[in-house]
Amino acid sequence: MNTHSPRPISSFDHSGIKVVFTDIDDTLTWEGRLPVETFNALQSLKDAGIIVVPVTGASGGWADCIVRTWPVSSLIAENGSFWLEQRPDNFVERHFWYDEQKRAENFVALRTLGAEFKQAFPMIDYTVDQDFRLTDIAFDIGQQVHIDPAIAQEATDWWHQHGVSARLSSIHINVWVGDYSKAAMALRWLENHPHIDVEDCVFIGDSLNDDTMFATFPVSVGVANIERFLDRMDHKPTYITENMGGYGFCELANILLNLK
Repeated sequence: MNTHSPRPISSFDHSGIKVVFTDIDDTLTWEGRLPVETFNALQSLKDAGIIVVPVTGASGGWADCIVRTWPVSSLIAENGSFWLEQRPDNFVERHFWYDEQKRAENFVALRTLGAEFKQAFPMIDYTVDQDFRLTDIAFDIGQQVHIDPAIAQEATDWWHQHGVSARLSSIHINVWVGDYSKAAMALRWLENHPHIDVEDCVFIGDSLNDDTMFATFPVSVGVANIERFLDRMDHKPTYITENMGGYGFCELANILLNLK
């Protein structure tokens, strides 16, 4: 956990990193695209034996596609609701936080509250990938549209006032019922990989919804575009890159490969 201003990524000197937990939107991507340099960095890390685990609020449908087609074998999706792992035989396993009945009950409750939310904030709509979500609902504030940041924060606070978990990212408001988080599921993933400790990991992210990860992992990095959120964060990254989004991720990847 770090409450001080992040240091330049050039001072990163943690050898022996085995796992990179990484956000996706505006951390691996930039301006809505995955740069080829970032994809190549993911492949290089895999070839070097460094595991990359994306940790995202993205939908289950998108997560399933990523774990099957990117050079990653594990992925934590929908803000920690479940993680996917591709076995050597290419079969993808799902590991949920809650059982099927509990997930169904939670989803009904979310949909009911979602109707109330839409009446209070008619200018904010569901994300275009909502139909592919398994456990949460999400609202678009910066992907297909651009909602004023003050309104986006007010909308996020509305969910908190109704006793529901909600996280504001650079593009979405993700909403769910439950006591899980990105960090909680990352720790559960580590429990299932007992040869890896928290100290063997680094997390890299870009936004307010990465706060629990910055709080949990002693070594963390923010890509340069996190700068606009730092004064609102209780837990800041240890380091910050010079470049934005996926290009900042490449900075971390190159350092890890050189240390390796």
